[in-house]
Parts: sequence; structure tokens; C-alpha cells
Amino acid sequence: MAPKVELSYEGQHKSIDRYGVFTGAEIQYLVFDVEDEDAALKAVLDAAPQEYETLPLDSIEIDTKEEDNIYRINAIYKQEDGTGSSSDDDDDDDATTSFDCGGGTKHLNYSISQKKAYGNKEAGGAIGWNGKCGDDCEISGVDVPTAQLRETYTKSMRVSSLSTSYKRKVAALVGKVNSGTFKGWNAGEVMFLGMSYSTPAKKARRVTVTFNFAIQPNETGVKIGDKSVGSKKGFEYIWAISKTTASGAAPKVEIEGVYVDQVCEYASFSGLGL
Repeated sequence: MAPKVELSYEGQHKSIDRYGVFTGAEIQYLVFDVEDEDAALKAVLDAAPQEYETLPLDSIEIDTKEEDNIYRINAIYKQEDGTGSSSDDDDDDDATTSFDCGGGTKHLNYSISQKKAYGNKEAGGAIGWNGKCGDDCEISGVDVPTAQLRETYTKSMRVSSLSTSYKRKVAALVGKVNSGTFKGWNAGEVMFLGMSYSTPAKKARRVTVTFNFAIQPNETGVKIGDKSVGSKKGFEYIWAISKTTASGAAPKVEIEGVYVDQVCEYASFSGLGL
């Protein structure tokens, strides 16, 4: 018969420090239908969660033997150093910042200004128009240099604060754009690219965590060809529909519609703790 493990709510104890941070917990289990102490300990080790209130599982201990095949077993959770919090560890350090502005490209289908140097066809600002009308019209565009901005924040954090729930919160923010101001950037200009860290030692209490962001400044006075479309947020996508007309021997491209799309969800980055 397989062992049966149940929580014993009478034997649960928790402790916090003066800052309200959990420093330890003792969760008691009742184990039935086991042959000996080793089997009882193994049954609780398999059943108990590896983390409780951000505290890692430290040990499994025998409390009492109730009957021949019934045991009370305690799962002990505590900080890895086993000493509780100190004032130095209660608050994570301020983040340090690095900034990079490198070269990239963006694709343009319409020029800022266009001059016809030869011929009688009017391209209407379209770049790489094949000169055809209707369904045969194609505009290939061109890649032009643009700035690519990135910011990286590095912060020393307690290992105990990097819980599974915190990691889930971080993962949910990847690819999101700031809904409010963030580190001096306006809403819509910052995209969260993710977080990374590695624990240097098994008993390390703190770890260096890196947060990466892409920056795309908002734009005002945006024009597509000869059409003014006002402003767009950094990570919005702007595109246009063109139509071609043929007046005698002089085909012409005209912009029929311009659209600004939100393609990324907005979110607050306050949960990152930066």
C-alpha cells in the first residue's frame, strides 16, 4: 500500500523578522501506511513543495511516531544562510544602468521628399514603384539607417526574492511596452526584452540580475508621402494603402489610406522592482 501524506494544520509555525520578511516556516505532515521512519521521511520529501513563501526547503525531520505505521513529519523552510534577515539584505540594491545606441535599419516605402528627375510618371513619394497600375502595382521600398537604442539595468537581488511567482510575473512582461513613464522615457517608448541571472554558488544569498530593454522614441509630425498623420508611439506600426491612377500617358501613385496600429500590449513595469 502506498504511503498517504496529509497536512497537519495543528503543527504549522511561521516566523518573520522586524521588516515583515519571512525567515522560517515549519509545516507538519501526517504520514500513514509506512513501514519505518525512512519511508515516512521519503514520502514527505516527495510531497512537500520545494518553496514556501519564497523560502527554500531546508530539511525534513521526524516529529513523533503516533503508531506503528503513522508518523508526524516536519518540513523545515528557512533562508539559505539560516541566520534570518539583516538590514543589509532586506532591501535590494539600486540598479546600475548601461545604455547602447547602435546602428540599425528601418524599411521605408515612401520618401520624405521626392523629386522627379526624368520621365512623366508621378511616383507620389513611393520608393521603388514598378510604374504599373492596379493589381500589378508594387512598391519595394528601401532600408535606411536608423538608431537602435538599448538599456540594461543590473541589480543585486536576494536569491529568496527570485521566486517562481516573481519569474512568472517577469515572463508575462516580456514583449510588453511601458504604459507609463519609465526611467525617464515616455509611455510607449520602452519594450521589456527579458531578465537573466546565474547563481554563483549553492549557498549564495544574493545574485546579480540583468534586465534588458529596447527603446524606440515616440514621433510627432509624422508624414507618409504627402500625408500628415500626426504622432505615433515608438512601438506602434504605421503603414499605408496606395492606389494608382492613369491619366493619359502619365500614371500616378496616390496614398489612399494611412493606418497606425498598436501591435504590442502595454503594461506597468513597476513589478520588476527597478
